[in-house]
Amino acid sequence: MQKVSVIVPCYKRISQTVKTIGLIFNSKNFEGEVIAVDSTRDNSLKKALFKKFKNKDFSYLKPKKIGISINKNRGAKKAKHTILIFCDSDIEIEKDTILKTIKALKKQKKAAALTGRVFWKTKKTLDRPRKEDRMIKKGNTVFVENIFSRYMATYKDVFLKVGGYDEKAFNMRGEGADLSVRYWRNGWPLVFEKSIKVYHVHEAKESIALRVKHPEWLIAKDRLLLALKYDSLDSEDNFAETMNMIFSKFKKQGYFRVLQGIGKNIDFICKNKNIKAKKAEYDFKFFEVFSKKPLLEKALSRAEKKLKPWKS
Repeated sequence: MQKVSVIVPCYKRISQTVKTIGLIFNSKNFEGEVIAVDSTRDNSLKKALFKKFKNKDFSYLKPKKIGISINKNRGAKKAKHTILIFCDSDIEIEKDTILKTIKALKKQKKAAALTGRVFWKTKKTLDRPRKEDRMIKKGNTVFVENIFSRYMATYKDVFLKVGGYDEKAFNMRGEGADLSVRYWRNGWPLVFEKSIKVYHVHEAKESIALRVKHPEWLIAKDRLLLALKYDSLDSEDNFAETMNMIFSKFKKQGYFRVLQGIGKNIDFICKNKNIKAKKAEYDFKFFEVFSKKPLLEKALSRAEKKLKPWKS
């Protein structure tokens, strides 16, 4: 099996992180390294990881600044291998998940990055993809508009070409959606592979899902910043539909949730409101990649040739 670098961004939740990394090393035919990048301020997680994995191909990094985007970027730069797999520390994989991932990434000639199905472990229901995560099938390939970072495989060179994750505006969350649109804007397609399954343990101790009172407040902040970055505020296409899908479940309070989220994060929004995406090969906007069909066809027609160096 081709060697891969698996990057695990970490924050506390010691037992879950140890389990997540253990499942990676115990994967079927696994060859490669695991890089844990830790935001925990003390050394509790570090001690536990070295105790368990000191005899493995294991690296540990601790950036001075904290944040999931910082962690993932540092891990990517440290990586020794061509293929990167980003796996959150509250994700559990199946025995053959990594094997299926590598095979699918190599087989899909137009895939620059790839993900699969993410299930809530306890509830046994689907976490991702959701209704708002639009997909389109062409031949035997299912392209997806966004990959929300829980589990993603890509090529190191491609990841670095688009600038990695945004450490300024999306350092603590929203990093996957932002990276996804930059992949598409630079002609690097995202693919969904149904056979790949992972499990999201959101109730793990210290999980952000448990520490945040109203996740929708942060969703509102992220969506506004993404709209500003990719010039989507004047659009009436899928961006508006997606916002409606997310917040309509709150019924008459939906509009209030959006305003609350913006109000709660107004200082951060103002600080970052002037972020603008760099010029790219294709003018795709956030959540509107599949709405621009001629542009999409053009991007897909060129993708296989662009990716040929990494597929061989």
